[in-house]
Amino acid sequence: MTVELLEEADAYTVNWDTELDVPIFRWDGFTEGEEFRENSRRWEEIMAERGVDKYIVDTREITAHEDADKQWLAETWIPDLVEQGIRRGAGVYGESTIASMEMEQVEKDLSAIHPDYEFRVFPTEAEAKSWLAEQ
Repeated sequence: MTVELLEEADAYTVNWDTELDVPIFRWDGFTEGEEFRENSRRWEEIMAERGVDKYIVDTREITAHEDADKQWLAETWIPDLVEQGIRRGAGVYGESTIASMEMEQVEKDLSAIHPDYEFRVFPTEAEAKSWLAEQ
């Protein structure tokens, strides 16, 4: 497996998995509000530039998202991704019970947004990649 670094910022890192042709977005620290939205918009730009229809987001370094940010993801970001042609997202979550419970709810909520979009969560990046490879 070959992974190439695409972009690094204070709050995140973006790698490219050359085998699956998918971006792997990793939160390196907690963000909220406008910073969270700006970073997410940048990820959206990267997906558009690369012409992908699936991605991985690694949230192991954070435990939770603010409610307002989750609402923005559901009402704005995911619909924009679907319009752009994104069909699958895979999340990798931390080992804490809180993170696990939150990500399971996020999986349910995000997958319900649009019939052409599915978001699944996994405890490891390998499992996320395996699922995306089957899609």
